[in-house]
Amino acid sequence: MSTTAEGVTGQTVATLVFPEDYLRQLNSVASVTTEHVVQLKRKFASRAGWQLVPTPLTEFTSVEYRDEVGLARIVWGVLLVALVLFIFVMLFIYWSDLEPGTRLPVGLVALGGLYGAHLALGGRRHRSIFVKSDGSKLTWKSRPGDHGPMKPLVDKLIAFARGRGLMH
Repeated sequence: MSTTAEGVTGQTVATLVFPEDYLRQLNSVASVTTEHVVQLKRKFASRAGWQLVPTPLTEFTSVEYRDEVGLARIVWGVLLVALVLFIFVMLFIYWSDLEPGTRLPVGLVALGGLYGAHLALGGRRHRSIFVKSDGSKLTWKSRPGDHGPMKPLVDKLIAFARGRGLMH
C-alpha cells in the first residue's frame, strides 16, 4: 500500500491528511505540493480502499479558507454537560430519599461532564476549498478539536496560496 501518488512532483507545501486518517478523510484534499493538489479518493476495487490522485495546480483558480465551528459537536457537548448537571442536581435534591447502601458512580458521571465540556469547547476546525477552473471544488476540513495542531500547516498553505495569487 503506497502513500504517495503517482506522478506527483514538486516540494510538499502542506500534508493535510496523514496516512492513519486516510479512511476517515476520503474524498478530500490530502496534501499540496508546489505543482499539485493531491486528492484522496475512494477506490472500491482495491485492498487499501483509497488512492491518491494528483491534480496540477494550474487547474485551480482560487483557494478559500474558513475558520469554522463544528456545531453538532458543540451541541452534543452542551447536552452532555446539561445531563451531568441534571444528575448532580437531582442527587442533591433527593439525597435523603436514597436507600442505604446505594452506590453511585459519581466519578464516572463527572468524567462524562469533563468529556462534554471538552466537546463543547473544542469544536473549531479549518476548512479549505480549492476551486477548479471548471467550477468544481475540492475540499479539506480538519477534524473538530484539531484546530491548534493543524494551525502551522494551514498557515503554510495560506501563505503559499497568497504567493501564487490563489487566495480569495
